[in-house]
Amino acid sequence: MVLGEKFPPIAPIHFFRLNVDLKYGKEITRKIFGKGYQLPDTSSFLGEEHFADVALAWHEEGIELQIHVHQKFEEASYPKFDEGDAIELFIDTRDLKEAGFPTKFCHHFLILPQEVQGVRALELTRFRNEDSHPLCDPEAIKVHTEMSSSEYTVRISLPAEILHGYDPKAFDKLGFSYCIHRPKRGSQHFAVSSKYVQVAQHPSLWATCKLGK
Repeated sequence: MVLGEKFPPIAPIHFFRLNVDLKYGKEITRKIFGKGYQLPDTSSFLGEEHFADVALAWHEEGIELQIHVHQKFEEASYPKFDEGDAIELFIDTRDLKEAGFPTKFCHHFLILPQEVQGVRALELTRFRNEDSHPLCDPEAIKVHTEMSSSEYTVRISLPAEILHGYDPKAFDKLGFSYCIHRPKRGSQHFAVSSKYVQVAQHPSLWATCKLGK
């Protein structure tokens, strides 16, 4: 350590490895996400405001998510998506914690609550070497948004065919994180914050999600 050198602050959650259980959702519909599917809130550990509830279910055909934002939708932006309302999802289908970089099993998805310049959802995954997979067809990501004057809900369906390496029968864990952006205010993260690291490039810091039934 060099005396006087400045280091980024360390959040309490950095001292722990987050493990959560995900519920099986074979019969789940686009509008049924009970509290049992809701992910824990890590905002207080990251020094953030909690403004969204995130639910996740898994089944053999893919992953279903519901993001309920308790604030009104303001605007979406692209390509500077982090300046508006936007959702980033980070998934490692093999939860390879020993990897210090994104492998071919890692995915970084962007979801916009409202289409901007023809963009509603797409994969942004960036790999550091030849260990990669083709980016998915944006049309394969299913997104449905419901808005009111005070809040909005985004439902997302990620089919197994766009999740490289997704095989629940052989691998019962996922690496997972998210970042929910909003205009001119702080974002909400899960397990690891982009204030400290580039989340997409550090899958070893993502939460471990156990696929249960």
